[in-house]
Amino acid sequence: MPVIFRLAFRNIREHASKSLIIGFLLAFGALILVVGNAFIDASAMGIRKTFSDNYTGDIFISGVSEEGAVSLFGVTSPGGLAETPLIPEFDKTIAILQSNPHIKAFSPLATGFAQVTRGDLPRPENAETSSSSPQDRFFFLFGVDAATYWQLFDSIEIAAGRRLQPGDRGLMVRESQLKKISAWLGKTLVPGDSLLVQGFSSAGFRLRELPIIGVFRQKEEGTTPEQLAYIDIESLRVMAGLTVGANENIQLQPEATNMLAVEDTDALFGDDLVMSEAVPAQSPDFNTITEQLSRKPEERTPIADEGAWQFIVVKTDNPARTRKTIVELNTSFAREGLPLVAGDWQKAAGPYGQSVDVVRIVFAAAIIILSIVAVIIITNTFVISVLERTSEIGTMRAIGAGKGFIRAMFAAEAVTLATFSALIGAVLGVLVTMALRALRIEATNQFFVILFGGQYMSPFVTLGNFAGAVLIMVLVGFIAHLYPVMLALRIQPVRAMQEE
Repeated sequence: MPVIFRLAFRNIREHASKSLIIGFLLAFGALILVVGNAFIDASAMGIRKTFSDNYTGDIFISGVSEEGAVSLFGVTSPGGLAETPLIPEFDKTIAILQSNPHIKAFSPLATGFAQVTRGDLPRPENAETSSSSPQDRFFFLFGVDAATYWQLFDSIEIAAGRRLQPGDRGLMVRESQLKKISAWLGKTLVPGDSLLVQGFSSAGFRLRELPIIGVFRQKEEGTTPEQLAYIDIESLRVMAGLTVGANENIQLQPEATNMLAVEDTDALFGDDLVMSEAVPAQSPDFNTITEQLSRKPEERTPIADEGAWQFIVVKTDNPARTRKTIVELNTSFAREGLPLVAGDWQKAAGPYGQSVDVVRIVFAAAIIILSIVAVIIITNTFVISVLERTSEIGTMRAIGAGKGFIRAMFAAEAVTLATFSALIGAVLGVLVTMALRALRIEATNQFFVILFGGQYMSPFVTLGNFAGAVLIMVLVGFIAHLYPVMLALRIQPVRAMQEE
């Protein structure tokens, strides 16, 4: 074996120009792999941290929809109008969570979409129009259980006002977005002011006038929507048109069901159906009607189902065993016949989580194309090298070198060159990654926010990615030498020795 590697080093030195071409391609491939994976890992970790630490916890539980995957942003369906399923048998679901010893805390959640509107009011003269965008007035609403949600997540700080509390009716708006809405309305909005908000869902459109409870800012800017706003769950249920009375246990009296047992259906429409007794006339209670109509929307009796929740977010006592806990929960849901599914942050992130997969797929496709091109170029370079060494190979075969020795010699040459080149490229990749991280380049749009995994470029290299890049390039070099070896073994020793 030492003889083979000495021959490999000698051949690499004697064919330095061709070795440099091959080495450059392999080193460049390793550099691209290291830097590319550093970005992908940073993007995945940034989105995971943003969602897991701030919005979804370790586990995300939702109903099942036949239209598509369910995430915080609703159902991923072709038309985008599929209704987000509710948590069925909410009390039973809670009991399952409470019985799992690895669940530390949880909170129900519902989401919706809305937009600020002026209603019939004229546009103020000092309102901005040219720089205003409908997206600035769009809300991605988080309907939270104020009694439990803030105990799970501490991702925001209050700039004005206060957090939503149990019993509150209103909104918490991001500070940067409130400034844009204020400019559009032509007045400075502060906590206590009201916004006319139009909610929209598969059930239609609904208007609500909601007070601003608080103004917040994110402690760490990440990949979450800028339009995120918190709302009390009762208001969200009304605006989103969540199921009315789904949890009411209605008991019908026998006299109310007697008609269902009638055999002669014509008898239902006979004269006996009409009451002949006079009913005393009663004057309408105008005071009661006036009192009900004069109430503010938030003071009226809620018409939405108090048990209507779309999701449950969970934090475990040990994030390292999150996957096992997910399996345990899904097993419990299946055993109880509940159409529920538990998943990780990527399920909750929906389009944001999928963006990491898209970037990874695009990067993998680019690497495959690069590898194919590199294999072709390296193979051609090896072929030229073999043809130049025809007489040498023939002489070695003539003095007793077998095909196995020739294979081992070329394999050692290819692996040695690939290993050293890949190591150099990987080390350069680490240096490039460290330099890019030190520059702290800021993301200028949402695509770069996702790519960077946050507001600033912060790629990082793991030991696994470093080793993986080296191994892949060594494999590329090994594959590239197979065809030239096959050509070398076809050369007859006598003929080869006649070549100059």
